[in-house]
Amino acid sequence: MVCFRTGESRDRLRHRALLATLALSFAIVQPVAGQFVWDTPRMIGPESPGGFGLYWMRAGALPGDGDAVMGTWTLPGFDGAVAVRGGGGRGAGDEIAGFGGVDVRAPLARHSERQPIDLEWSGGLGAGVGEYVLVSVPVGLSAGRSWSSGSVWFAPYVYLGIALDFRTGDEAPDEEFDVQGSAEVGFDLALDRARRFVIRASGALADRQAFAVGFAISGGS
Repeated sequence: MVCFRTGESRDRLRHRALLATLALSFAIVQPVAGQFVWDTPRMIGPESPGGFGLYWMRAGALPGDGDAVMGTWTLPGFDGAVAVRGGGGRGAGDEIAGFGGVDVRAPLARHSERQPIDLEWSGGLGAGVGEYVLVSVPVGLSAGRSWSSGSVWFAPYVYLGIALDFRTGDEAPDEEFDVQGSAEVGFDLALDRARRFVIRASGALADRQAFAVGFAISGGS
């Protein structure tokens, strides 16, 4: 269940989410070339932090993908369930491309004596804008478990899912719709008990390949 912070109205939070989404949409519709898949890597484990994140990404889901920079922000008031991401880099033909979208997540199970791992569901909606528009809807499950010793906290995870892609534009491939599999291995690492600064890395395999490394700030529990 999504919880709202005391003193903040539902309408105010919805307005904030709408403004953030509109700003992100404006950023990714600027005239650019190249192409990126917005949701790869997912970087969503069962205990992955919220807050603000900044990452370097080496994309590889589409031919000619290159280096990119990605930022993420967990929207306040949704108990960590909703986040936005966006970025840009050099895609096919060494041209600039942009991407962005909205991620949603919800826990399915937490570890116990009988259940050794944490499970979480995630989905999203976003687009990559370059030579053409690539709209993607990812859905998947992540599984992981965290360990801590003193001030060190470590949380590896795996992700499995699918993504529905829709392509449109003059330069788009003839096949407008496509469904691709997604597999990912990642980890989160903090060296302070409060997890105010979390080092993060993730590698996507299968049809949608990419690698990202960076950090999240003020998102720990």
